[in-house]
Amino acid sequence: MSQLLLTPLFDFDPYREQRTDYLDLIKQFASHHAFRSAVVEELELDDDFYRRPLRPEDLEFLKFQRPISEQTVSRLPSLASNRMLLTINDLDIARLPRHADPAEQLRFEQFYEARNQDLGKRLRPFLESYAFSYLGNEGRDGATVPRLSDDLARLVDDERDFWRGIFELLLRNNYLEEGLRFILVQRWCLAPTRRAALARAQAAGYFAGLDEGDLPRLSGSMLGDAAIESAARMLGVARQAHSYWQFYLPTSLAKANLLTSLAARPDRAYALLGAAYGGEAEWLAFSLALRQACPHLAGPLAEGEAQRALDDLAVRWRRAAQVVLERQGPYGVARAGQGLGAVVKLAERARWDLGEQLAWLSAIPQYCRWAQAIEHRIQAECPNIDRETFVEPREMCSTTHVHNDHRLVVIEHGDMVFWGNLGMALSMTVGDKVLIPDGRLHGSTVVSDECTYHQPIIPDDWIAALRAQGARQMAVSA
Repeated sequence: MSQLLLTPLFDFDPYREQRTDYLDLIKQFASHHAFRSAVVEELELDDDFYRRPLRPEDLEFLKFQRPISEQTVSRLPSLASNRMLLTINDLDIARLPRHADPAEQLRFEQFYEARNQDLGKRLRPFLESYAFSYLGNEGRDGATVPRLSDDLARLVDDERDFWRGIFELLLRNNYLEEGLRFILVQRWCLAPTRRAALARAQAAGYFAGLDEGDLPRLSGSMLGDAAIESAARMLGVARQAHSYWQFYLPTSLAKANLLTSLAARPDRAYALLGAAYGGEAEWLAFSLALRQACPHLAGPLAEGEAQRALDDLAVRWRRAAQVVLERQGPYGVARAGQGLGAVVKLAERARWDLGEQLAWLSAIPQYCRWAQAIEHRIQAECPNIDRETFVEPREMCSTTHVHNDHRLVVIEHGDMVFWGNLGMALSMTVGDKVLIPDGRLHGSTVVSDECTYHQPIIPDDWIAALRAQGARQMAVSA
C-alpha cells in the first residue's frame, strides 16, 4: 500500500496559523495554583497527585513555533510541552483523596475542575502535534507482518545492548545505586500512566478481535511488580506517581504521552497496537537487563528463560498482526507499522537522553574539573563571553529544568545546593563551578542569605574538545 494514503499520526502544520491563540490557552492553563513552580520542600511531592510544577515562567518566553525534532527532544520546549501533556492526560485518571481532610478534598476538586478539563481538551491536539510531529509518519511502504516482526526484534536487541552499556557505565563510575534510582523514576514511576492508557483502550474496543493472550502488555512475569516494588523501596523510590515529577526526563514523559495520545483516538487503534507492542518490547529488554545486572531483585535468570520470553513476544505479535492483516489488509498493517515505527524512533532518542543524563550524573567530579578548566579558558580567551547572572535569596528554588546550550554555574557569593538526581545534593560555595551540558535536567536551591552566581554559555566545540580528551584518557587507562 502506498504510504501516501496514510495520513501522518501527528502534523503540526494545521496549527501554525492559530499558534498565538494556543499560546494564550497555555498560559491560562499553567496559571492554575496547582501548576505553580516548586518550592524547596517540593523536590519530592509526597504522593501528591494534584501538584504539577510546570515552571509557568518559562511559558512566558517559549513560542511553540518550531515543533520538537529528533535533535531537540531533550531541550526546554520538549520538557515543557510533555509536562503539560502528562498533566492534561492525567485529568482522565481518577486519583481519589488519600484521606478525609477538607484541604485535600478541595485540592482534589480543583485539580479536576471544569476549567482544567476544558483548557486541557483544547490544548491536547496542539501540544501532541507540537511534541510528536517528528514521530508522525514512521510507517514504511510495503509494510508486512514479517518486516514489522524484524523491526520489533531489532528494538529488543537495541534496548538490551543499551542496558548492558549503561550498567557497565554505572559500575565503572561507582554510581550503580544512584543510577538505578534515576532509572526507576523513568521506567517504574511512569508505568501506571502507560498501563492506564492501554487499559482504557482495551475497554473501549481498540483491540477487538484479538485473543486475550495476544493483547499487548506493559508488565510481565520476567520482572513482576512485587520484585520491582521491592527494589524501589530499597532505593528510596517507593512513593506513588508522580512524587518524583521533577526528575522525569522529557523523553520519558514523551513515552507515556505517546501511548496516551494514540489511545485517545479510535482512528489510531492499529497504530496503538504497534506502539503498545513496542512498549512491551522495551519493558521486556529492561526487565532482562535488570535481572542480569541485579539478580538479587528477582533471582538469576534460569537457562533459556530469556529466550522463551523473547520467543513469546515475537509469537504473540505475529498472531496479533496477522489478525489485523486478515481484517483490514495492508492498511491495518501499515497503520500498526506507523505506531511501532514511532516507538522505535522515540526509544532511540530516549536511550540517548537517558544515557547522556547518567553519563553526566555519574561523573559530576569530572564535570566540576572541566568547569574549572573552562573558566580559566574564558579568562584567557573570552572574558566577555555571553553569560547570565542571578542574585537569589535564601530558599530560592529552581524547579528542575534544562537549557538549550552548555553552561557553567559559577558561584561568586553565597551558597547553593545543586541536584540532577533524586537524593543528589552537590554543595557549592564561593568559587565552586560545575558544567551543565545542553539538555541535562537539573535544579538548585539557595542555602545562604543570598547567592550570586553566573552562567557563562559555552561553545559546542569547547565541550567536544573536552569530551574527546576524556575519551583518549580513558582509552589509555584501559
